[in-house]
Amino acid sequence: MRESHVEREVCRFARERRILVMKLSGPNLRGQPDRLFLNNKISCFLEFKAPGKKPTKLQQHWLEKLSAEGFHATWCDDVERGKEYLRGVFSL
Repeated sequence: MRESHVEREVCRFARERRILVMKLSGPNLRGQPDRLFLNNKISCFLEFKAPGKKPTKLQQHWLEKLSAEGFHATWCDDVERGKEYLRGVFSL
């Protein structure tokens, strides 16, 4: 299974629940999480990885920085764990 599959399925799950999904990309966003999820004044960041893979040091740095600022931010390498994370953040 590829990272794109994990990301696609988790994002589909979110959209089906009317959670706004934004892709974070661009030349000045190195290491920042792949997606931002927004719903009912709640937000979270999610970095997607292929199964068995872990975030790079730069990606981990960004997740820690966002968490330290009070944002929900994590990574996942599994579709079900990604869905469970969103259920927890958005009280689904």
